[in-house]
Amino acid sequence: MTISNENQLLLYFVQKNITESKYDQINKILDSPINWEEVLKSADWYRVLPLLYHHLNRIQDIHVFPKDVMVKLKKIYLKNVTRNMYMYDEVNRISEVFSDEGLEIIFLKGIALDKTVYGNIGLRSMSDIDFMIKIDKLPHAEDIMLSKLGYVHSGNRPEAWYRENHQEISYTSLSKKIHVDMHWHISNNTHPSRIRIIESDIIKQWWKRARTFEPYGRNIFILSPEDLISHLCLHFLKHLFISHNGGFSSKGAFMQICDIFQTIKFYENKINWITFASTLKEYGINNNIYTALFIVNEFIGEDGRTTMHNVLNGFKSEKIDKEIARIINSKILIREEELAIVPNPVIKAKIADSFYKKVKLLTGYLFPKPIAISKRYNIHLSSKKLYLYYLIHPLNLLFKYRGAIFETTRVKEDVILNRWMDTKN
Repeated sequence: MTISNENQLLLYFVQKNITESKYDQINKILDSPINWEEVLKSADWYRVLPLLYHHLNRIQDIHVFPKDVMVKLKKIYLKNVTRNMYMYDEVNRISEVFSDEGLEIIFLKGIALDKTVYGNIGLRSMSDIDFMIKIDKLPHAEDIMLSKLGYVHSGNRPEAWYRENHQEISYTSLSKKIHVDMHWHISNNTHPSRIRIIESDIIKQWWKRARTFEPYGRNIFILSPEDLISHLCLHFLKHLFISHNGGFSSKGAFMQICDIFQTIKFYENKINWITFASTLKEYGINNNIYTALFIVNEFIGEDGRTTMHNVLNGFKSEKIDKEIARIINSKILIREEELAIVPNPVIKAKIADSFYKKVKLLTGYLFPKPIAISKRYNIHLSSKKLYLYYLIHPLNLLFKYRGAIFETTRVKEDVILNRWMDTKN
């Protein structure tokens, strides 16, 4: 991979502790020209601004950094500490109310990491609070969020739709300006096949293995170390491919890589990695987790390779498509929401396994139902002009995606990634 000095600097800082040998490499980069505006933009995009400040602050007696950069980073870091303390107060309130109502909840992601894996609530930003509830307790949990805790539903569809079609319901506290995602699963039927885990057994096992943790004077439930790593890996893959239009997003990827590596580092001597891999195979997610771990290993650098080697050894029987890994790694380094160069239905048609499916997808996209034409072009359903737009619509699409003719490599990569995401292990 070709990595800019700015991104390489961030990647060196994508872990809590840095060894002396890595500092030697960091010093070499800092002695070369650095575009600090690009560093800040990338750190913001990849959500590692607090980590950047943490490490630069430790070495500013050796290197002179632009004053405005350090002032800005310090302000962001202190704001993050304050915000996270505020979030933990709300976690305690949510936990207390649910406990009083006789319901157990498992806190996910940041809440399960800050006081354990990172050991410092300032190193990782938290945009929201995520927790999991048992699906049979969902109606009671919804009532608690609305009537007991004072949250409002923040989705753009009715809650009933989310219960039937999704894996979470989102809430917002208007007074506290806090966003909460209440999960009962980790994926739904709209996700690509590779991360569409619809079996409930894995979630039942997560509940059985959950453990208590006391961050601020009150016990809360978090996932077991093995399940926490699994969830972080699946979450990482899901967010890379979260776009429904066949696109790819690297937003927050460095933070997620750091989450996975630091969790592994923290628990590495407490997990039997062969047993871990074997358990994942039972649920059919072993290749997904191995792919995520392989990508983390590629980015984490030499100092983390020993740790990652021990983990990857547990997956000896697994194989990874090196081309898939190469494409994902290269796209992670692109700091933008990269939309597919051709529309998703065309990609789906390309990878469809039968001629009938290919034709159905393409004709449905080029010649949609009258009501779709009516809405898109603001033409009344009864108007005769509607049928004229069955000629105009394909021409509009051809004009819109004409750039694909000159982007054959990117088109090929989009097709390869979508074919991979739309197949099971």
